[in-house]
Amino acid sequence: MEPHTSAPRRGTLSTTRRSRRNGSSANEQTKAHVPTLKALGKSDCEVKIISILECENLVPIEALLENTSAVDVNQMQKVLEDARSPSPNPLSESLHSLAGSRTAQVQKALRRPVLAYKQTLDLRRSSQQSLKANSPRQYVNDATIRRLTSNKWAVRKRAFAGGMQDGSRLLKQIRKQIIFSAVCRKNRMNATISTPEIYGIKVPKAGELLGNIVVDMEYIPFHDVCHLVLEYDKSIHEWLIESAVSIVDYELTQSTAVALKELLPDFHSKAKSVLEALPKSTLLNQAEITLITEQFTQILDHFASLPNIPVPVGTCHGDLTFQNMLVDPVNRELCVFDFLDTFLESPLQDIAKLLQDCRHYWVLTQIHIPGKSLARAVTTLGVFHDRIYSAYYRYAFWDAVPLFEFFCLARILPYITTSIEKHCVMAGMQRISQDIAFLSMKVEREDLALSGSLSSTEGENILEHETKTTVIVPAMGPDMGELYKDGQIKLLARNSSGHPLIVDSISSLDFRNVSTIVIAVLESLILQHCGTKSHFESLFSSLPPSTISLLRFHYAKTPTLDAVNTVTSTIASLSITGPIFIKDADNDFAHCIDIGNYLTCLSIVKNHSHTPSSLSASSAQRWDGRPDLIDATHKSYVSFSYDNIISNIAYGSFVSSQFCCGGWSFISAQDFLAAATKLRAAIKGADIGAVSGGKEGGTRGSLKVLDVLWQLVCDGQLFFGVSVVEYEDWGSRMAWVAHRKRGKRGKTRVRDEEEGAGWGEWFTGLIGLSVKAGT
Repeated sequence: MEPHTSAPRRGTLSTTRRSRRNGSSANEQTKAHVPTLKALGKSDCEVKIISILECENLVPIEALLENTSAVDVNQMQKVLEDARSPSPNPLSESLHSLAGSRTAQVQKALRRPVLAYKQTLDLRRSSQQSLKANSPRQYVNDATIRRLTSNKWAVRKRAFAGGMQDGSRLLKQIRKQIIFSAVCRKNRMNATISTPEIYGIKVPKAGELLGNIVVDMEYIPFHDVCHLVLEYDKSIHEWLIESAVSIVDYELTQSTAVALKELLPDFHSKAKSVLEALPKSTLLNQAEITLITEQFTQILDHFASLPNIPVPVGTCHGDLTFQNMLVDPVNRELCVFDFLDTFLESPLQDIAKLLQDCRHYWVLTQIHIPGKSLARAVTTLGVFHDRIYSAYYRYAFWDAVPLFEFFCLARILPYITTSIEKHCVMAGMQRISQDIAFLSMKVEREDLALSGSLSSTEGENILEHETKTTVIVPAMGPDMGELYKDGQIKLLARNSSGHPLIVDSISSLDFRNVSTIVIAVLESLILQHCGTKSHFESLFSSLPPSTISLLRFHYAKTPTLDAVNTVTSTIASLSITGPIFIKDADNDFAHCIDIGNYLTCLSIVKNHSHTPSSLSASSAQRWDGRPDLIDATHKSYVSFSYDNIISNIAYGSFVSSQFCCGGWSFISAQDFLAAATKLRAAIKGADIGAVSGGKEGGTRGSLKVLDVLWQLVCDGQLFFGVSVVEYEDWGSRMAWVAHRKRGKRGKTRVRDEEEGAGWGEWFTGLIGLSVKAGT
């Protein structure tokens, strides 16, 4: 299986285009820009996957030397040997350091081409067999095949004469990569951090264009960071950012402190080159260029007044963004690549690059995040930002980070290709400019953070005086007005027994620990389909009197954006405080509501170990409550660590067999409000909801209750899982049709008192609080 025999794909050159390039040096200069594997086109270098049999087999040491460097040929040869070392550390010193590393798990030596010491043709098979009918291509895509056969592939990076990134600059970057690899393997920076090994470099021969360089390197069969953020749990996220921070930590130990005043000329020179390139951009108008010029002046003037800030100067990655990382979450190995030479080598460049993604969301402009997963991505990036800030804000050099942060964003401007990228960069520069304005006015960040951060419940323990919770049923979303059948809207559709589904959504719940049940609906929708509010309220008359006495109806005048907006507006309108339980309006399950931080869940796997109820001893197969397969792909799944603590929640991804079934409990309504406000502001700050332009439309900026819960988990709160029974779902039209066919189970639910009170007793025992079981 050879890559060049398959159909051309994005990121590779077609045969026709390759022949054109080979036939004309002019084309090599004028058409140097080729989409990379990331399909972003920000580099002039061509990047593609090739067969390992096609690799260049020599690394000319002389090509890696720099005129200004004191490193000679012998020293660089030693660095290259260290970089190619088969193990990061001697086995006799630390067996543990190898545990989980790619070297131990995948046997890195097998991926190093033997042809590095032999002629390429010696290792080629005499004939290339075509793919047979039972080829794995029938079942998996090319990317999966490459991961499974990673020792057969390599990555080729090629620079062309005349491009903005010609061969000389590429060689500088490869030199940094080789030195970094040697450091990883011999200096014990981190046994689980690595970089692709350089297999061979082809430099121009006499008479050839000097800018043409070919570099072949190791193919890494790892996942990108986007996959990690959306699919893996909090512990993996923490490991990832800690690994990135450890890279910067090592760079700091190898750096030398230099006063900022000695480095400012480099920044002035860089600012001049950026400003000279801006008029060439078709996406920037004159007013924006003027604003950017003023921001440059503001930033440089501010830091000119702080000449003695110590700035660490030394080696750095140069472009330490999440797009330049590949991750093996199972063995916990981080591979970094695409090193970049910078106008000023400093570890602060890497801190600024991490902030470029974590704080200014540049990474979200370069990858596609499904709308329903967007809030999770923003929340996780916020956690990453908090970790970086907490790692370095106490150091004196942190005061210089905004300068590097601003220039990292500004240098992107000449290369932006979309309005989304432009908005992201300019919003980030404006954010930093505002920070500088605050600093110039001598406003302390710590004072700003403390003011307004204390909630009204600061110093109080809600559960000490709250023995009841408030149930909120948000039924105001646009889908509630969707027509199901016979002119019935989803909110008022009736089941086989004639009860409205909005009533059924709470009919099986035990409200012994509940003070109020709030049904939040859109007033105009109720008046349109029910005529009067009293008629709508009369639909709940089939509920037990004890439940009816708890009902309270909230009629909103205007529609809300999403379920979270419905809950927050209801809390604000009704001045709700203390514990809350949020119940979806489009499903039903049996559960005894209690106070605590938890969500309700159910296994999608049929459990054959349950003891059949005496009430269901019929020959007919009983519905087990599991969603249909087509609905299962639209559920959110939750996984747990020890003691039933939630560790991961992902929409549409089977991180476990437990799916969230529509019940969410929070100890404090104020905590929910604070988390929702924080998350909404983060998404608005990135202006993500306004840039979708795709099929998802405005849903990209919408929030789910699940998103707020994950924000609280990332902020350090503990949430638990509670299993429910007798689950019925009518969230989609197909699920509702299936629900009608099955018919509502015509039996009186017998609630097990022990089961009903068990969760409350366990939770209150865990946190050492006393919660009454209620009457």
